[in-house]
Amino acid sequence: MDEPFENLDPTSQIRLKDIIVSDCKKRNTTFLISSHDLNHVTEICNRIVLMEKGKVINDMTGGRQALHELETYFKT
Repeated sequence: MDEPFENLDPTSQIRLKDIIVSDCKKRNTTFLISSHDLNHVTEICNRIVLMEKGKVINDMTGGRQALHELETYFKT
């Protein structure tokens, strides 16, 4: 999915996150999400791979710590 939360109203963003999380649990599905929205991806993803110019810069677990690491990375 390329920028799946882009241009969605907050209600639709929440619904989409619920659909993704539910499908992952029910069907053991993997989604590949390309996004600049750090809050959404760190909230729903259990693995986040940060890439720059085609190279893996960081491979991390989602959650608050990932959000902090990503925010720190992009501030510099």
